[in-house]
Amino acid sequence: MPEHDYLTALLDAYWFAPPVALWRAVELRAAAQETFARPLLDVGCGDALIGRVLFGSGGIDAGIDPWAAQLRAAARSGVYRWVQQADGLHLPYASATFATAFINSVLEHIPDVAPVVREVGRVLRPGGRFIFTVPSDAFRRLLDAYQVRLAAGDPEGAERYAAQVDRRLAHYHYHTPGEWGELLDAAGMEVESARYYVPEPTARLWDRMNGRFGIGRRSLWGMLASPRLRPLGTQAILQRWVVQTLGRAWRPYYEMDVEPGHKGSGLLVVGRKLR
Repeated sequence: MPEHDYLTALLDAYWFAPPVALWRAVELRAAAQETFARPLLDVGCGDALIGRVLFGSGGIDAGIDPWAAQLRAAARSGVYRWVQQADGLHLPYASATFATAFINSVLEHIPDVAPVVREVGRVLRPGGRFIFTVPSDAFRRLLDAYQVRLAAGDPEGAERYAAQVDRRLAHYHYHTPGEWGELLDAAGMEVESARYYVPEPTARLWDRMNGRFGIGRRSLWGMLASPRLRPLGTQAILQRWVVQTLGRAWRPYYEMDVEPGHKGSGLLVVGRKLR
C-alpha cells in the first residue's frame, strides 16, 4: 500500500479523543505494510472509519458487525460492496469465500476467541490470509502508570492500575505470538508472521494522554468536545488545534518502530489457511 499519513487523518476524525487517534494511526501504519488480496472480509467493521482510512472507497468487499447503528454508517460509507449484521461466531458466508480476512482490535474484547478464529478459517480460501491486530502480551507492563508504580516499589498498585485499564477497555486477554499460533493451528492455519507495534515510548505517551484528555471518565476536555456544544462553533477550533499541534508533537511517536528484540504494546499477526 502507498505511504499515507494516518496520524493526520485519524486526529481529524478522532479529534475529540486524541489518544485513540494516536493508537489507531500507529496500528494502521503497521497494517498498511501488509498485502490484502481480494475478496476481502472485514470482521467487526464498525462505522467504517478504519476501513475508509486504510482501504478507501470501494476497498473492501464485505463487512460484518453485530451493531445495527454502526452497520448503517458502514453501509453509507461507500467502503464496502456489501455489509451484513452478524458476529464472528456465525459468519454468513460459504466456506472458502475470501482471500483475506481482516480484524482490527476486536479479538481482545471476546472472552473465548477460539470459535471466532475457527469461523474465520472456515470462510478463507486455501492459502488465504487472516490479518489481525490486538494488544500484545506486553500491553499491561508498557503502560506509563504501571511503570511509574513499579519504579516506586509498588507492584500491587501497578497490577491494580492495569486491571482498571482492562475493565475500562473491556480487554479479556493478551496472548503471546505463540499462543496465537496455537489458536490458528487449531483452526487449520499457520502463523506467517507476528510483529509488534506501538513501541514503549509511544505506549507510555498514549497512557499519559488518556489521563490528560479524560478518556473513560468525565473531564473538562470531554465537556468541551461534547456534541451538545457543537452549535457554539468552538469545536472546529479545537479540531484544528488537535490536528495541527498534536500532529506535530506526536509525529515522532507515530513514526517510531519497535526495536529488534523488543516488544510493543500492539501485535499484528498474519495467519495463512493451509488447505
